[in-house]
Amino acid sequence: MTGTVVKGIGGFYFVYDGSSVVMGKARGNLKRNKELIYVGDIVDFDIDENDKDGECVIHRVIERKNCLARPPVSNLDILVVVFSLVQPAVNYPVIDKLIAGCELAGIDPVICISKADLAEPEALTEALAVYSDIYPSISVNGMTGEGIEDLRKIISEKKVALAGPSGVGKSTITNLLHAGEPGIAEAEEALLKAATGRISKKTGRGKHTTRHVEIFPLSDGTMLYDTPGFTSLDMPVIEPTAVRNLFPEFRSPGSECRYSDCIHINEPECAVKEALKSGKIPVSRYESYKSMIEEVKRWQK
Repeated sequence: MTGTVVKGIGGFYFVYDGSSVVMGKARGNLKRNKELIYVGDIVDFDIDENDKDGECVIHRVIERKNCLARPPVSNLDILVVVFSLVQPAVNYPVIDKLIAGCELAGIDPVICISKADLAEPEALTEALAVYSDIYPSISVNGMTGEGIEDLRKIISEKKVALAGPSGVGKSTITNLLHAGEPGIAEAEEALLKAATGRISKKTGRGKHTTRHVEIFPLSDGTMLYDTPGFTSLDMPVIEPTAVRNLFPEFRSPGSECRYSDCIHINEPECAVKEALKSGKIPVSRYESYKSMIEEVKRWQK
């Protein structure tokens, strides 16, 4: 059988097969090879006929679409990058680095401006315009729920996590996505809690663990990753020329630059800088790009 790992704790894993969750452990060969099993992994498993609780044995991890080390998750389709304009104020370099990390990992970013009720309408429009030509971009009012259905349509039937700075309302948006579910999210959570309780009885572990990553299947086929504290993505060491490709709006004008290895900083006849001057590239995006270039250069020293 094949299923998705929706939680891991104390050496036990919880696999969702599309209708129910079963608890189990990794087969010996996976342990011997020290192969990590991440939440989000698609795995082959069998029910252990010798186990009275009907637990399973995972014997293979199917090749991942992508993988993040922190938080330890895999096979994401979409990362919803959440930020607010006020309380807290937006930090564009932090947001754009998250988006660049998505580009590098092969994850589709979706831009979500939270706390829309606290922002001036003109400022909200301007902030959405920074990204709306590049990525799906919406605003959400956490007080009224306005905008949540737009987000739900974008992420439907996808494997999705929310990320962004602390205090921007990721938990509120997660709760809004759960709201109105016909019992499925609650049912799966109950199953997970029951299975976790069995861990405590078996091993004495599991009661006092810190909060961990879980996936909750929603009724529209969305697999919603609950990833506490997800505020950034680790960036590997890359060349400055590779940073250009992490900004989609640079690609078309970049092909018109005089030099093929132009990094759009000090080179003459740079079409990206011309696009910046004409307003085709937002200033905040270019400033974030320069910040990333400087960071990459520091890595090289």
